[in-house]
Amino acid sequence: LKGGAGDPVLARRRSRSEIGARLLAGHGAVAMDKIMPAVGGLVGLWAASKVLPVMYRWELIPGVGSPAYWERANKINYHHYSEGIVYSPYDTGDPIREMPPECAGKMYLRQKGGGWKLQSEM
Repeated sequence: LKGGAGDPVLARRRSRSEIGARLLAGHGAVAMDKIMPAVGGLVGLWAASKVLPVMYRWELIPGVGSPAYWERANKINYHHYSEGIVYSPYDTGDPIREMPPECAGKMYLRQKGGGWKLQSEM
């Protein structure tokens, strides 16, 4: 009879599946459950040690400024608003001292009696 209790092929299949089940439920799986989180933690620490210094230099960490940021921030003079310095979105080191022609007459001014008007309308 094929497939009966005395079939050697079926006995081999059973023994292989029993061995696999023992390995999965045995000490190997338990050790992997303990080791892999530690390995993942070490990989995370290694990645953080490579990424965080770059994030610090590029001021990508909210609320944290690098020494280069504070050095540059201390050099900014915000008292030029009445002296004709035009603030540019790009800091090139030398401020723009002349108003670009396309910006002339575009200042939005508040009126004494209330309301707002463009400088060119006055």
